[in-house]
Amino acid sequence: MTAAYAFREGAFGQAIVLEASSDLVAHSHSESQIVFWLGGSRARAKVGADEVEYCENVGLATNANQSHDMSLLDQHGPAVFLVFMISRSWLNERRKVTGRPFVFPSPRIPIDAALRQACWQILDLILYSRDSEEKLDELVEQLIIASIDAVTRERFGDTKWLLPPLLDHRLRTAIALMRENVSEKFAVDEIASRVGVSRAHLFTLFRDQLNTTPQVFWSAVRVEEAMRRLISQGESLTSVALDLGFSAPGNFSRFFKDHTGVSPSTFRRAASGATPSTVTGLAV
Repeated sequence: MTAAYAFREGAFGQAIVLEASSDLVAHSHSESQIVFWLGGSRARAKVGADEVEYCENVGLATNANQSHDMSLLDQHGPAVFLVFMISRSWLNERRKVTGRPFVFPSPRIPIDAALRQACWQILDLILYSRDSEEKLDELVEQLIIASIDAVTRERFGDTKWLLPPLLDHRLRTAIALMRENVSEKFAVDEIASRVGVSRAHLFTLFRDQLNTTPQVFWSAVRVEEAMRRLISQGESLTSVALDLGFSAPGNFSRFFKDHTGVSPSTFRRAASGATPSTVTGLAV
């Protein structure tokens, strides 16, 4: 059975409905992310040393490039999530306008009644109201700001947590190499050598400054490039897979689903504007 998957784009980034029937491997995104569990199987995420168990009162927040996973805790069908991938440029603009920091000091979002109601309103707009872009943008922006407030409300005194990291020049070079060679099969040792550091030092740079590993970051780069090609180009899935260095389309499909929760074909259908007729893991 094909997973229900839909997303809407706005100035804030993307709002996504994801019906996940399998675990997600450790992965990261170039955007900050907010995730709310809406129903279905219980699930848990690990973010660094923190474990967050999704429930009606707790959501997940991850900063850009921060490694995290997702594990289903039972077999009572899929888990349904409402996910927000928050544009870095939008966050930077909000920071300039408000003078407020927009970095999450904790992966746990305490959910009150207002946040929960906003989730359901946004879900309804994504699935059933295709002509309400302005209203969706307004609601999502309000929810994102409320979520950031909920996490940071008691942490403003520790300003170190609330500032975006200033990346070491060697880390910036490593990231540039990964993005420029997204289709190549470089070993981490080779990236370290090109940057001029040891393999262990490269791991330390990624861990200390981005809360992730070189492998997880590089996988994120490949996933983002795959998404870009699936959305903007009319390439076949086989062509995308081979261009990204996969030996077979099946290997690419497994990799993509392990990192996103959906197959490349499901993602492409959603990108074309199709929405699921039902969300089977959600009782409404």
